[in-house]
Amino acid sequence: MQYSYKLIRSPRKSISVSISNQNEITVRCPWSLSKADIIKFLDEKSEWIEKVVQNNAVRLARNDDVIEHRSIYFNGKKLPLIMSDKTELAADAVYIKKIDDIEGLYKKECSDAFLKQVNEISEMMLIKPASIGIKKYKGRWGCCDSKNNLYFNFMIFMLPPDVRRYVIIHELCHVLCHNHSQAFWKLVSDYEPDYRELKKKLSYYDFLTQVY
Repeated sequence: MQYSYKLIRSPRKSISVSISNQNEITVRCPWSLSKADIIKFLDEKSEWIEKVVQNNAVRLARNDDVIEHRSIYFNGKKLPLIMSDKTELAADAVYIKKIDDIEGLYKKECSDAFLKQVNEISEMMLIKPASIGIKKYKGRWGCCDSKNNLYFNFMIFMLPPDVRRYVIIHELCHVLCHNHSQAFWKLVSDYEPDYRELKKKLSYYDFLTQVY
């Protein structure tokens, strides 16, 4: 089966394929690998590729109203996104003057309660980050830097509460373990036994980090 893909060659020794939330396929391989070997590799991965592409297509189709800025998520629920002369996060809709207002509106309305929740979970886990901040990211929900400063994507307020809590726990665990090793996931499971299911739920919303 033929696929349209972006090819990245480097000094690496192996070949891999990844698929973005927007169904962009990227192949990474050694400099010397032939096109025939790349096609063979993709053919061997075809069943997995088709499954991911189809799942992404279904999810994106269900959220075309969000992608087209007619609706917006808040706490895991869709609300109408209305262009207006006011900027307001209401019970029935989100009103903005322009798309760029969303970040400021969500931060203004949600930051205090969110930071309080992060601090409460931090105390429960006995893990103390250097600082906690909220900013805009493309393609990620949070970050723990080398100095243990935590930063969360403002779009985290769009997630369901249980998924948002998982992201908080995930990033707090990075304060103690700056990787995704077996030890890291064991630490996550100590505080969130259902992390596998929540991680799967989070993937449904990953496309949001490319929308705003």
